[in-house]
Amino acid sequence: RVAITAGYTEPDTSDGNTSVSETRKTKRRGFKFSTYAKEDHRKSLFGVAFNPYGNPALPPVFATVGSNRVTLYQCVEGGTLSVLQSYCDPCKDENFYTLCWLYTVTDKDQVEVKLAVAGKRGLIRILSPERLTDLFTLLGSGDSINELKVHPKDKFILLSASKDNSLRLWNLKTRQLIAILGGLQGHRDEVLSCDFDLMGKHVISCGMDHSIKMWSLEGISETVELSYTYQSEKPFPVQSVHFPVFSTRSVHRNYVDCVRWFGKLILSKSCENKIVCWKPELETGQSSTIPEQAEVSCEACVT
Repeated sequence: RVAITAGYTEPDTSDGNTSVSETRKTKRRGFKFSTYAKEDHRKSLFGVAFNPYGNPALPPVFATVGSNRVTLYQCVEGGTLSVLQSYCDPCKDENFYTLCWLYTVTDKDQVEVKLAVAGKRGLIRILSPERLTDLFTLLGSGDSINELKVHPKDKFILLSASKDNSLRLWNLKTRQLIAILGGLQGHRDEVLSCDFDLMGKHVISCGMDHSIKMWSLEGISETVELSYTYQSEKPFPVQSVHFPVFSTRSVHRNYVDCVRWFGKLILSKSCENKIVCWKPELETGQSSTIPEQAEVSCEACVT
């Protein structure tokens, strides 16, 4: 059950005679509060994401995760929210931390939107809002999953960041674990965030060990292709990637809980009340054994 409450703030009524300081204050009113929703499980919401694959002619839809609940909302005209669906995990101990929208093209060339969710128990649930059911569950993570990301080019490839100090690459079409990123020079504590670059050739990750690492996926391309056609009674040969192509702890002095690609730049955030935009200095021809304190070039900092 979700309680939705509407609110209103006074619109900006300033004229051309206001001072510069007054104008700056009024410009902050560019967005008007309209409504909010409070879910009845009384626990924190850890993730929210709009559906990027929906019909642009229809009102936008977004989903939230918190406790053992997944809830879908629609932004209707007039600035209010409408609850579309709500999923409740059968395990009361589950606590979802992350979600990711997916899509597949059916045999009739129709787009089917799906939702991947994961959390405390380390299970990845694939839900179908159109069919009103869960499709399947991916098993194999060593601990809780903190974030999910879908490949920008291949929508069947899913990336997960886990509390077991590693990242995992999955094939949603064959439900196969492809590769594990971590080990000898991987993260020394739980991985909190991850992201693909625009071409899907590199992954960036960060975690509780204060480090930010970049991983290359070019060396596992054959394993990814094999995951689509593998048919054998023997277990799939999951590839292990122990060495990132870049690693640094000089950007932040505390744990890093969010990292994103921004073109060839990287945006990262810690608990220092600032977002740092920086560029990794990758040396040409450098070996896979990257020093722990690789150099970075800071482009900007937002507090």
